[in-house]
Amino acid sequence: MIDDILQFLESSELFEFLFPFRVLFLIVSIAFIFAIFYYFIKVGFLTADSKRRVNDFLSFQKFDSKNILKKRAKKISSFLNRRDYKKAILMMEELLIEALRNKGTVGVNLYEMIENSSIADIEGIKDIYTIAEEIKEGQGYILNMEELQKLFDSCEEALKRLEIIT
Repeated sequence: MIDDILQFLESSELFEFLFPFRVLFLIVSIAFIFAIFYYFIKVGFLTADSKRRVNDFLSFQKFDSKNILKKRAKKISSFLNRRDYKKAILMMEELLIEALRNKGTVGVNLYEMIENSSIADIEGIKDIYTIAEEIKEGQGYILNMEELQKLFDSCEEALKRLEIIT
């Protein structure tokens, strides 16, 4: 009985019968892989931070985190000039997290990292975390120019204290 089952599984008739299904499965699998990549690119998951890291890796230049953080700080100011405030605040939060991690500060989120660092006494620095969280949650947080300038000044002061910018 077992010999009959093994002989059937190894038979050329079964292979010929299953061959079109194998080809179909392969085509569907490849289509799903392309659909996943298309979705990630469309959503922006593979862009921005991932793209920057890949470009840094492929550039074969010496990795200088301070220089990279300076460039990102300039990019944030360009977003402010184009009035893309929400993106600028999210980028400020990400920049501060990375700068604090580079300095060895521990914490689960930006708020905890600020509490554990030397920049905790900067006025308004914790507001960056609060507003960024509200933006991420989809709440329609509206900033006026005065608030935004205070946030940017706080971020700039923090980066100066962390010796990222001069």
